[in-house]
Amino acid sequence: MEPIGTMIYESLIHRAGVLTHGALTSLPTADRWTADLPARRAAFREMLALPSHPCDGPPPVTHTGMLDRSDYVVEKCFVEIFPRMRVAANIYRPRTIDAPLPGMIYVCGHAAEGKCWYQPHGRWFGRHGYVCMVLDHIWAGESRGFHHGTYSRNAWHWYSRGYSPAGVEVWAAMRAIDYLQSRDDVDGSRLGITGNSGGGSISWFTGAADERLTAVAPSCQTGNAYMQIKDRALDSHCDCTWWVNTLGWDHTDVAALIAPRALLVAAQTEDYHFRPYAYRDLVHRLSRLYRLLEAPERLALVEDSCPHGYTPKTRLGIFSWFDRHLKGAAGPATEDLDDANEPHEQLWVFPGGKAPDDDRMGEVDTCFVSLPEAPQATGRDAWQVHQAAAIAKLRETSFRQIPRRPEPAAVEVRAQGTHEQWAFWSLDFQVEPTLTIQAHLGLPRQGARPCPLIVAPLQAEARSPYSGWGAGVNRIDAGCSAFGTVEVRGTGRTSIGPGLEWTVRRAYPLLGCTLPERQTFDLLAGAAALRRQAGAGRVALYGTGASAALSVYAALLDETIEAVVLADPVWTHEVGGPEFLGILRVGDFPHNLALLWPRPILLVGAMPEEAAYVRSVYTACGAGGRVRTIDDLSQWPAAAAAARQENAIPAA
Repeated sequence: MEPIGTMIYESLIHRAGVLTHGALTSLPTADRWTADLPARRAAFREMLALPSHPCDGPPPVTHTGMLDRSDYVVEKCFVEIFPRMRVAANIYRPRTIDAPLPGMIYVCGHAAEGKCWYQPHGRWFGRHGYVCMVLDHIWAGESRGFHHGTYSRNAWHWYSRGYSPAGVEVWAAMRAIDYLQSRDDVDGSRLGITGNSGGGSISWFTGAADERLTAVAPSCQTGNAYMQIKDRALDSHCDCTWWVNTLGWDHTDVAALIAPRALLVAAQTEDYHFRPYAYRDLVHRLSRLYRLLEAPERLALVEDSCPHGYTPKTRLGIFSWFDRHLKGAAGPATEDLDDANEPHEQLWVFPGGKAPDDDRMGEVDTCFVSLPEAPQATGRDAWQVHQAAAIAKLRETSFRQIPRRPEPAAVEVRAQGTHEQWAFWSLDFQVEPTLTIQAHLGLPRQGARPCPLIVAPLQAEARSPYSGWGAGVNRIDAGCSAFGTVEVRGTGRTSIGPGLEWTVRRAYPLLGCTLPERQTFDLLAGAAALRRQAGAGRVALYGTGASAALSVYAALLDETIEAVVLADPVWTHEVGGPEFLGILRVGDFPHNLALLWPRPILLVGAMPEEAAYVRSVYTACGAGGRVRTIDDLSQWPAAAAAARQENAIPAA
């Protein structure tokens, strides 16, 4: 086998390139695209975790004051998007309105002052014939929420919850649309959305998720997965920049949901967050779709040579776009922003410029995504129904990119000598076109064949995997079992330091997976290679700490695995647990571990309290004795065999 790279980041760049460069390369007919669009939009809304039920009317909106100026008015209000979760807003409108006007949502970026900082934009729209609602985002202005989960708070469990603050922001914008459509002074058929930076992201996502928007104009927030990863631009980005990408979409795929509605992309060539080659490529790909849908005039790019932000050219381009598509204006806008800014205190919605103490926006990450209750097993038949549905859901979401029968593309096997009772082998195998990893096999020199085999992922902190060290399985007795160690990516010779690990853990979700999910795939492929080399019969997977999840989910995905053996596993995917996209929307670790029924689960040491749920499920299904403890790994083959005999499950 030819030498292949062992760098994780090299493989990430390759995967990102495949995703980005494949976006919209093959288009169906216009009729087929239009017919499929509702399902694709629903899928995107699901990735944002937006509530699936329609709202019954506009949201509660409370007005707290008004500023009356010579030719415009500023209404101060807040929208309650959920009970006691308040989004502060300023509504700019003409002082005199004779007929319903176009409605506009301006979504703030990350300026700490929120809507107060962006007031010139609201004022422009209010003075030029729009009813414009400028929304604080949940982490700026008067709000009490936050965005920086994985960015600075180690909230990796957000991925497991299927949560992104982008979902909350889009929901707030959609509820603002509900409110604007309820106003007598707004023509609900003429609606637009715009914003810069983080506001640009939410403009993209709301435009894609809500077809009521007639025109969309995101500023300085346009790129693709390839650019984000190749240039490590994702390191500079907030969590609100992305959705939870369980379907493995590129930004281009999201943008396509806006077609054939009016879309203007505003960008800057010197924006180090979003490079020109990326946003131009996205617009180029979209242009093919707009031509297919016979609406090429509804897509445009306005760019200037400036760092991240606006210039007069891009602002006037945005204003002209909305004038054209929402008001029917033939000529370009010529009047830029004015500098008649109000003192920030004048625009505050709440006393002191902060939402009340009982506001719950700071906990929105814990409740925005609806998670299921722990399923209760009432018997074998009912559990089998739940088990089948849950495993199918895991395959569709958290493990969507893992094939049914993972096999390494190429394997190179090398004998590594003998020591006492053992013969050692190493296997190099390809898991991606630009990534190979290594596995190690310890095979008893004596004994019956085929022999049992226990396989474990290497621990990230292991100094060396040589001869199986670093996974714990090398302590096994040669008289009972062979052992294998898989250097799942991020361990062994593909190890990464803390700095790159942070980037890698944020990069994989852009591609529709996570680092632990990819490690699960590596373990599956490695176990297949090791089983073949060892000529093994019965195979178990072993895991300890956070890597126990890799062994459990690999076993769930491979029904030929006889048992799992766990030592001190991390019992949750919430705070501190390994992350898998949307896995908590199926169940937490104990709930998913119970899906292994009726296969044996062996726990090294004393029976932990956290295993009570798993034991209750097995007991209800007539296999309580299959969840048991062992003192050391060498006992696993006998213990697994005894467990299967103790609670024999009759055929259905």
